[in-house]
Amino acid sequence: MTSLPEPPPTLAGFPSSAPPAKLVRVCRRGRGTWWFSSDGSGRFDLHPPDGTCYLASDPIAAIREATRGGPVSTTWVAERELRTVAPPDPNGRLAAATRQAAARFGLTTELVTVVPYDMPRRWATAFHQAGFAGIRHELRHDPRARPSGVSLFGPAGPGVHPDGEADPLTAGTLARAGVQVIDVPPAAHLTIL
Repeated sequence: MTSLPEPPPTLAGFPSSAPPAKLVRVCRRGRGTWWFSSDGSGRFDLHPPDGTCYLASDPIAAIREATRGGPVSTTWVAERELRTVAPPDPNGRLAAATRQAAARFGLTTELVTVVPYDMPRRWATAFHQAGFAGIRHELRHDPRARPSGVSLFGPAGPGVHPDGEADPLTAGTLARAGVQVIDVPPAAHLTIL
């Protein structure tokens, strides 16, 4: 049971913030940085034709969220990289879900922990309808209890924004994020007679 209520009829006066100057995301190599999810698999997915792109304020947060705290295989690491991008609208108004004033609207930290995602998606829809460009929030897998998550709204599917700078994931960065990398041997080939 959750104590997170339905969004109120109006979000006028809900606290807001601008996005961080740099955003980070773990991406598969060879794929674009920007994907606005609308299939319901993400916590704040909007309904088509809109979607939500999930980013973080720093590499540690991005890695923690992408790995769900790990562990991961060396193959997983080799197939991914860190991307650093600027927000599409540096002055975009984000719903500041970690501000004390958010409590006046009934918001709790369960916004980022409750499963299934039905209620968080209703809050995301309410924020979008209230004119917010996204949400600044904590991340479920980042124990630092800070607004390290940035979920931006946009048209569903691939975004048209620059992919930003790519950096390889390294053992050191993963270790700083508390994620263990496991060298998984290739599957053994068996012959059954």
